[in-house]
This record gives sequence, structure tokens and C-alpha cells, in this order.
Amino acid sequence: MAVLWDEFHAAMRILVGAGPVKQRLVDAYSRHLSHVHVQDLPDTLASRFASLQAAMHESRPTCGLTSPEASVRKMSERDAGAQATAIYEMFVLLSAENESAPRLRIVTNDNVDALTDDLFEVPAFLSRA
Repeated sequence: MAVLWDEFHAAMRILVGAGPVKQRLVDAYSRHLSHVHVQDLPDTLASRFASLQAAMHESRPTCGLTSPEASVRKMSERDAGAQATAIYEMFVLLSAENESAPRLRIVTNDNVDALTDDLFEVPAFLSRA
């Protein structure tokens, strides 16, 4: 499970990076998710991942493009965004099932005083903007 989480986490890091959504989708899938097998995933993710795989292999390789590259090239920006969102949703579900995944700390009004003021300071490189 930890290896799957690592692959989805790495894919998410690409998806939230800079560049066109279609390129980020191709990179995230090709580098980190193309070798994932549906049977290795928890049942909660299997059908979602199978749908992603089908979408990413809808077109045949052509003109030097791989199947995922050709498939994403034919997608609209909206469809590519929907596939990126699907990867995000699978990552969230996988994180919930993975005990070794890092956990976010919930800050409420009750424990906000425990935070240091430096968490709320604007970094110098941003304050010049």
C-alpha cells in the first residue's frame, strides 16, 4: 500500500505543478501511474482507476506519440481536468486507507493559541510583491 501511495503522491506533485493541464496529466500518468495494476488497488479505487486507464489508452499510439499522449491530445481541457481530478480523488481515498500517509493537523479555535506567531507571518520574498 505504501508503494501505491508513493506513486499517487508523486503523480499529485506533478499535477499541482506548473504547465498546461494536458502535459501535467500525461507526465503524472506516464511517470507514476501507467505501471499500476488495477488488481493491486483497494476495491474502493479499482473501478475509478480502470476508468482512468481506459481514458488514457483510448487512442492508439501514432506519429511518435504514446497512447496516453495521443489520448490526452484528443481530450478537451475540461476532460483533461476531470481526469486530473479523478487522480486527486483516488489519492485522497488511498491516503485515508494508508496508515503510513502523513496526516494533516486540524487547527480549531481551541488550539489556535498553541500556534506560534511566525506561522502567520508573511515570508520576506512574498512581502515585496
